[in-house]
Amino acid sequence: MIKLLPLFLVSSIYLYGAGFWTLTGVEKANIYVKNELSILKPKSVETIKQKMADMLKEEGVKTNQQDSPTLMMAFKEIENDETYYVYVELALGEEVQTFRKDKSKTFALTYASNDFIEVDKEELDAEVLESVDFLLSQFAEHFEDDKE
Repeated sequence: MIKLLPLFLVSSIYLYGAGFWTLTGVEKANIYVKNELSILKPKSVETIKQKMADMLKEEGVKTNQQDSPTLMMAFKEIENDETYYVYVELALGEEVQTFRKDKSKTFALTYASNDFIEVDKEELDAEVLESVDFLLSQFAEHFEDDKE
């Protein structure tokens, strides 16, 4: 039983622990997609933007608002011989005020999540969209958890 105690502690921290990021109070956000994939179809980029907009709308977050945080999805490729990898990152960046003596304002990532996938070039668009769905569902889940 004593040997299982650390396992129970780690499990309970994982299950009930709060995430590192805080999305409380996010009411508006702009959408930005940074595509560095040479073979991702423009139609897929538009689909990604629409998926991001739909998810934000579903969560009650207004889009295309001036002076808003930016929800960014970025794609980078790594090609190695016959293997093709894609690094997908979802991040929320916004201007924040520090707790420093001068209360300086700075740009900060207030949420970040990523996915690293090995893809078949023929299926790149479908696999990238699957990764986008995964990251957006994580964001939405975290957003919902922060509402509670």
